[in-house]
Amino acid sequence: MSINRNIIFLFFLITGLLIVSGCTTQAPLSETTDAGPEDKLKDSQLRIITEEFSPFNYAGPDGKPTGQSTDIVQEILARQNQKAEIEIMPWSEGYGLAQSGPYVALYSTGRTQERENLFKWAGPVASFDYTLYAMNTTGPAINSLEAAKKTKSIGVIKDDVRHQFLLENNFNNIKTFESDSECLKSLVSGEITLWFGSSASAAEVAANEGIDPMTISAAYTVRTVDMYIAFSPDTPDYVVKEWQETLNAIKQDGTYNEIREKYKMPVPSSAEVPKSADAVAEQALNTMSAETDSLFRAVLRTYEVMAAAEDAHSGEWEKIRPLLAVLEENEPDARTWYALTDGSYYTVVDGLTSANLMDRKYFPGVVAGDESVGAVVVSHSTGKNTGIVAVPIMINGDVAGVLGASLYLDTLTDKLRDEIPEPFIFYAIDNERTFAIHSDKGKISQEISEDTEESFKLAVEKIYAQKSGTVEYYDGGIKYTAVFKSSELTGWHFVIAWPAG
Repeated sequence: MSINRNIIFLFFLITGLLIVSGCTTQAPLSETTDAGPEDKLKDSQLRIITEEFSPFNYAGPDGKPTGQSTDIVQEILARQNQKAEIEIMPWSEGYGLAQSGPYVALYSTGRTQERENLFKWAGPVASFDYTLYAMNTTGPAINSLEAAKKTKSIGVIKDDVRHQFLLENNFNNIKTFESDSECLKSLVSGEITLWFGSSASAAEVAANEGIDPMTISAAYTVRTVDMYIAFSPDTPDYVVKEWQETLNAIKQDGTYNEIREKYKMPVPSSAEVPKSADAVAEQALNTMSAETDSLFRAVLRTYEVMAAAEDAHSGEWEKIRPLLAVLEENEPDARTWYALTDGSYYTVVDGLTSANLMDRKYFPGVVAGDESVGAVVVSHSTGKNTGIVAVPIMINGDVAGVLGASLYLDTLTDKLRDEIPEPFIFYAIDNERTFAIHSDKGKISQEISEDTEESFKLAVEKIYAQKSGTVEYYDGGIKYTAVFKSSELTGWHFVIAWPAG
């Protein structure tokens, strides 16, 4: 009997040690992918990380994470009956953890083509702009990225999307910091010349540091980018899908707009869809396509005339520059340029630039003698979302150079928004499956992603297959009706959509 008692005692002892050592802990997310609802944990297994980036995410007076994006994340967790501690840390540290995992969610993260395959995504949860700030009294005049490259130094958060943007555009005057607050303090002290910030947060960052916001000014606004929740690559797809579906529900029932209003951020109009929605949409579609084609055609025809001029044939920048200056003066929402066949190019603002156009998909075709109208790129010179018009300069059957214009797509979108009433949304997609125009400007220059809802993907296929028509689809959980037509000039596919109700 004593032997049996000892065996039983040893059994319970070993079992207890196994429990303490963690051998019976919950299986990781990847092993619970196929678990039924009753098997899922109530508390999130994700490590959720954010940074100080007011008003989207920051530590409140009590030290706890708050902000517009934080409220959205907490609402997602609440609706999934989950709890999780949100950690605030320097962006660079959190960004590294989100790439390596395990099971990390990082917000608010700018979604760019360069980052697309580094993470899994749910969103968008917000949008913000890239803006260069300078001191009012001593700051330099900036009207291009080239001008910014020539300044002493630019302060930016390390590994932030704005930092990566500067690196991608070959800036070598970068000074990195852990936060926008440190950037601003360094700008005020004179340590840096420019701060690469955002109008969404600049005033509040200044106020938090006791700095009068009126002492700084926006020297140059670049572009707008959507922000998402980025998940580490090892996060199971079902988790990301559930977060996206919950976010969609938050947007559908009005909670998303309520949160934005709480932080004094703009929300879409509450205008109802008119009874004559079909007729209004058709008129808006004709307006969008006509005004866009008219803009591009006017520049194209002007360039065709210029390309035949003697000064253009000279190949001398000082003779070509006055031709382009006239066009840029008449069309201020564009950057005009002249390129050599090796891809080096001049702009009216900067003269010879430090960039090269050989990496642009449209450029080899123009050097081969073809015109290019409607290519969508983020401009090397300005950093803005642009649509290209490029015309070869032909001399005795050979291409001697290229006249080009980069038309600002964000500005075009603003003009169309003034003419197309809400709640109608509008966009144009080029033949590379990239948004050329979008009423949500953060989507401009972004490709239609692989994680887009299947219903929208099928709608896009129909839009590409037909010159015009009507289509219905779901996007963000909302059902839309849309009318569309294509442009022979740019190859863009214009769309006006509205909630189907």
